[in-house]
Amino acid sequence: MNDHRSPDRPAARAPARGGSGRTMLNLCLQGGGAHGAYTWGAIDRLLEDERIALEGLSGTSAGAVNAAVLADGLRRGGNPGGREALGRFWRELGQMPGLAAVSNPMVRRALGEWHLDNSPTYLAMDLISRLLSPYALNPSRFHPLRDILEAHVDFAALRAPEAPRVVVCATCVSTGQRRLFDNTSLSVEAVLASTCLPSLFPAIEIDGEALWDGGFTGNPPMYALHLRSLAEDFLIIRINPLRRAEIPTQARDIINRVNEVSFNATFVLELQTFALVQNLLREEGLGGHRLARLRLHCIEAEDALSTLGASSKLNNEPAFLEYLFDIGRRAADTWLAENRAGLGTRSTFDLTPLVTQLEHHTTPAV
Repeated sequence: MNDHRSPDRPAARAPARGGSGRTMLNLCLQGGGAHGAYTWGAIDRLLEDERIALEGLSGTSAGAVNAAVLADGLRRGGNPGGREALGRFWRELGQMPGLAAVSNPMVRRALGEWHLDNSPTYLAMDLISRLLSPYALNPSRFHPLRDILEAHVDFAALRAPEAPRVVVCATCVSTGQRRLFDNTSLSVEAVLASTCLPSLFPAIEIDGEALWDGGFTGNPPMYALHLRSLAEDFLIIRINPLRRAEIPTQARDIINRVNEVSFNATFVLELQTFALVQNLLREEGLGGHRLARLRLHCIEAEDALSTLGASSKLNNEPAFLEYLFDIGRRAADTWLAENRAGLGTRSTFDLTPLVTQLEHHTTPAV
């Protein structure tokens, strides 16, 4: 689980901020464009529970955006401050000009659709993006998230020792390795790099290194957060569907599934590695090792999110963001009702199938 430019040993960690009877928790946030509003809803419900205190956050793409905004809100005002910061950010994002504004939202709502597949504007932009690079289409390297991130996140303040731990992930274009940014290096450029889909934006350059979306190499990075925090409970808020019941046969659906598989590959591999290491430590009688004590949890709403369509990830229509927010809140509410007692005591996300999958598909050494 080595990461490009990741230290060999734990970085300096902030002291635990759990307080009396509060469970310290790390959040790991996946990317997914506008579907990050689902994560907003899930976090909003979690932060209502004052028995939970967030220590660390890792994120990729939209997850990196949520992590940065949330960390600054938590720094300013604890759980209520985190809720307020995310709410202000996503509602302001919904007011920004976007594809949804030029694709007749009234017609989509009448049809019960949130995707943009039938929008002439979206179809034209999708075609152009396959013929021309973002360097030709966006020579000024404009990024719509830059101003709103700078307005909502005090990146300098997040370098303070008492700030929540944050790790975001990007992908180095030249090496294909992940590049990690923690509180010491977090910046608006780092978050933009984590959201940089190469078909839409020119690479973000940091320290002379060209960077693309972090989803290719860590969606989200978990072990790096483990190195930087004291909390032993990790809660993953998952956006991308792992499974699809039907084999895609239409060009758009095939491309969508290729992207899902690509962005889930490192996530599944990291979970498999955790599971394998934990099994080995326990078999060797090292159950007290910190990695063996790590407890994993997961909130997901695959049935609801998998029906929305890939183009809906570009839909920042306020009504859609609120719809996703509600899905996230319900998913977190259900998870809390079923699994809250497991926090601090046991994993509620079963990794056994991942270990079994490794055992069944590993090719024996020759």
